[in-house]
Amino acid sequence: MRRAGTITRVLPALLTLALAAGIPATAASAATAGTTAKRTRAIPPPPSKSGSKPAYSARLLQCRRSPQTASRTATVSAVMRPTAAGRRLSLRVALYQRPLGGGRWALRADVPGLSEWTSPSDSSIGSRAADVYRYRQAVGRLAVPYAYRFRVTFRWSDANGRPVAEAVVNTATCREPDLRPDLVLTRAVADPLLPGQTSARYIVTVRNVGRAAATGVQVAATFSSPTRTVRKLAPSESADLVFWGPPCGGAEPAPSFLADPSNLIDEARETNNSLVATCPATLDGP
Repeated sequence: MRRAGTITRVLPALLTLALAAGIPATAASAATAGTTAKRTRAIPPPPSKSGSKPAYSARLLQCRRSPQTASRTATVSAVMRPTAAGRRLSLRVALYQRPLGGGRWALRADVPGLSEWTSPSDSSIGSRAADVYRYRQAVGRLAVPYAYRFRVTFRWSDANGRPVAEAVVNTATCREPDLRPDLVLTRAVADPLLPGQTSARYIVTVRNVGRAAATGVQVAATFSSPTRTVRKLAPSESADLVFWGPPCGGAEPAPSFLADPSNLIDEARETNNSLVATCPATLDGP
């Protein structure tokens, strides 16, 4: 059993999810969580030894949403008190996730430091009626779009270490929608060539269909031409860009255009950034 915390100390470390967005939980972590409510398992929860305060509680302390992966966190807080029969205190915190669209809750067994039994570093905590074991833990780099919640299992043991009571609390849900920008090329059209003209003008429209602004948006062409840059695109905002290149049509394939060619912007989707140009219609001879 790993020991951590004291009667008043709160665990401040930030744990990190090991799996990135889009990678499912391992087969070993396919356990599911129950409904979001305080409930018991095996033995009914005992009253606190002091009689004036509950023997245990757990809640979602913070749910931080952000377009940046490093800034997305969920924090759990738990409090545990001794009982008449249980003088040794321990708890176990596990994190569960499921897609925002629904589905089964899956255990994230890959989070370091979670899913392990912890107890106060001072083993005497719990022998006094006024003792309190406080626990707080943040988990960072949450993948999106997922919902998260913590399951806290409380255990009381006698002086010989034999478990005498146990209770479980599932916290409220932390919803983490995908707040990142999403760049899409909605138009790439070549103008008809004028008499004597050897270069074609291409009008390219880039749009941000995501939920956060994108800065330094670059668009490049497959033919030799300087990359165009849009300083900023707010959600639902678009910009028209002009390229000059070889004529469109004929024996050569139509050119393509690509938003964020250097992959500098963290987007909700990275597979919808390219578009093939539409060439002007040509009239067949008589």
